Amino acid sequence: MPILLAVLLGVVIGPALASGDQNLIRKMCMVAFSTAMNDAGETPPPGMGEFTCGCFLDQLGEGAGFDAAQTSCKQEAARRYGY
Repeated sequence: MPILLAVLLGVVIGPALASGDQNLIRKMCMVAFSTAMNDAGETPPPGMGEFTCGCFLDQLGEGAGFDAAQTSCKQEAARRYGY
């Protein structure tokens, strides 16, 4: 499932950011985040998903690659929320 979401996000990111439609990417990110936490048997603290996906969108908007943005934001969210 994470690979499929990564591929879908990779296809959508360029056009979505160019058109200003970040809402679709944010929704897909939140689904991926929820799925990953659920698969890990974890209940994330309030705000962690929103922070992680906001960070991801910001990183992409600044020109970071998909993998770099994902890794950086996961690490920052884990640090910030004590995971």
